[in-house]
Amino acid sequence: MNIKRDKLEDLITWKDRPTRKPLILNGARQVGKSWLVREFGKSYFKGNILTINFEKRRELHAVFEKNLDVTRIIREIGIITETKIIEGKTLFFFDEIQECPDALMSLRYFYEEMPNLHLIAAGSLLDFAYSTNPYPVGRVETLELQPISFIEFLHARGRISTSHLIRTGDWENIEESVVLKNILEEEYRHYVIVGGMPACVSAFVERGDYLEVEKIQDDLLYSYEQDFKKYRPQVNEECLLDILLNASKFIGGQIIYTKLSERFTSPTVKKGLELLKTARLLISVENVSISRLPLTSSGKQFKVFYLDIGLMVRKAGIGFKSIYFKNELSAAFQGVLAEQFVAQQLATHQSSNLKYWARTEGSASSEVDFVIASEGKIIPIEVKAGKKGALKSLNYVLENYTNIEKAIVYSNAPSGVDGKIHYLPIWFAGVKI
Repeated sequence: MNIKRDKLEDLITWKDRPTRKPLILNGARQVGKSWLVREFGKSYFKGNILTINFEKRRELHAVFEKNLDVTRIIREIGIITETKIIEGKTLFFFDEIQECPDALMSLRYFYEEMPNLHLIAAGSLLDFAYSTNPYPVGRVETLELQPISFIEFLHARGRISTSHLIRTGDWENIEESVVLKNILEEEYRHYVIVGGMPACVSAFVERGDYLEVEKIQDDLLYSYEQDFKKYRPQVNEECLLDILLNASKFIGGQIIYTKLSERFTSPTVKKGLELLKTARLLISVENVSISRLPLTSSGKQFKVFYLDIGLMVRKAGIGFKSIYFKNELSAAFQGVLAEQFVAQQLATHQSSNLKYWARTEGSASSEVDFVIASEGKIIPIEVKAGKKGALKSLNYVLENYTNIEKAIVYSNAPSGVDGKIHYLPIWFAGVKI
């Protein structure tokens, strides 16, 4: 599959930085962490990459159990794998590192005693592993990998010039071309169905088979749900299943814990949601005050979004035909899809955590879909699935909060600027802020 992951640029920057530390690559299961590191090794270390998969090579755990002398560890691993490990030239990759707690512990000593070695660690559910092992604060760097973004999806689909226009924020040229807008509308529908999980994107790019994509999505969801057994007795497995299912029904809406499961108490559901956030399957978005930075929580209600729009659609039981042909889809659900799409792209392209704003005082109801902090500015964001839509809440915010200088509306309306409001095509979500 011809795909370019944007995080590759971050890996290149890490490689060339003199003050580099061992890198922990975080992300949900199956988002392509191992693939990304292998591609990085092929391109920028001339294939000189040594991968230690601690799930497959359990005999190597013993190397770390003796002690955490990194010189000895490197020597013994080199002998066992018959590989010469050279600082500055070898990419050393600890894959599935959560399977070897002692290897996790060793990262701090690699930084202290072998700083010139390029070392990357990745694995599944690493945050859970560090809940029982000390985190090497100040001795490692982290990088977050999300599912394939819409821009990356376009590139994989061979729409390289089109993806470049979006990446560079060139909405004027797209606005003037009916052909380009038609292409993007069609690719948007593909992306909503397929999502950004690499196995799904690869299958669709190579064979264009929605049924195959749905089968892969079912397998991914099943594997995630099987992981729930690992979380006992922290949280009841049935509670986690309830949350994952019901979250797909409340995307974009303000909710409280009891809506995610009627069978369990609010404290239990809250703990379950925190666990699914830690596993990176769900994104929880807080209601915040927008009077000043930093953005601080201002209410008990919150929103939830899925890791991936394709998985959300599949879990919600919406068939691909309904989305592709827009049959039997209410305007409200099309709005849900648009908001999930924007949330996913913002999570990918913006480093700050997603927030939203809702009026908590008085009887009037006002809500702005998202709020982000960018370059010291508070930026409210509205999402509209169609070309029209009232912006009462956004106008209220701009009238009553003079500290806000700019707002963004992602929609299918004509692009441009009207006062403080910047109207942009939904395909630019997260890219042009």
